[in-house]
Amino acid sequence: MRREESKYDLIGKTYNQTRRPDKRIVKTILEKLDLDPPATVVEVGAGTGNYSFELAENGFNVLAVEPSKVMTDQTTAHPDITWVSGVAEDIPLGDVVADAVVCILATHHFQDLEKSFCEMKRILKENGKLVIFVADPRLCDRDCWLVDYFSPIFEKAYKVYKPLNEVSYTLSKVLSNKVEIVPFLIPFDIEDQFFVSAWRKPELYLQSTFRAGVSPLANAPTELLSPILEKLEFDLKIGQWEKKYGHYLEQDFYEGGYRFLVSSK
Repeated sequence: MRREESKYDLIGKTYNQTRRPDKRIVKTILEKLDLDPPATVVEVGAGTGNYSFELAENGFNVLAVEPSKVMTDQTTAHPDITWVSGVAEDIPLGDVVADAVVCILATHHFQDLEKSFCEMKRILKENGKLVIFVADPRLCDRDCWLVDYFSPIFEKAYKVYKPLNEVSYTLSKVLSNKVEIVPFLIPFDIEDQFFVSAWRKPELYLQSTFRAGVSPLANAPTELLSPILEKLEFDLKIGQWEKKYGHYLEQDFYEGGYRFLVSSK
């Protein structure tokens, strides 16, 4: 069984409950694609297809590439989405078939980043756009309460998530083109509940369903995660968290290390 398939067959069973598409992420993707429907867009690492569905709803013909059957079993059918079982390093599509390629918070699961980007380039038409949404936990503020409580999880994540500059450089090298780096500040009411998404809602980290949709937490050993959750729960109960970090409750956006990378073939 392929690594990506195995991982999400184990942790992805409730993924669709928390990883819903956020309208601001969708808006940025559409703006950066700058593409008229019914162009063909390939989403690599499509998961349960929530963003593929949004692209299809905007009139695009979508080819959704995903290796995990557990993930694809949770999809919402759409006549303009065609599902393709495959991994990023070996996309089972022909050459120059895509007007654009998108990839949303999936690159950290790729076994070979450069090979994956080469595959995306291969399937892209000339001048085709590539829009990738990535996370680099190193860019999360060091004084963030999440780093304070979840520092062992962050330390493990540093080994999984490549540095932003490395991902951008690799993409630029493969495409022989410049890469635009677009910051994404996380709104407090974001719909897509990824790792740092609940920066203003610490109680969500205590919910098993939330954690199941966040790979750094879902993959964390119980003996590592339990003491963290116990401390967080206790500090929330006695008011210690709010005493130290209550200022987060007054913010509308947070810099959590998320970026769009935009380039073209």
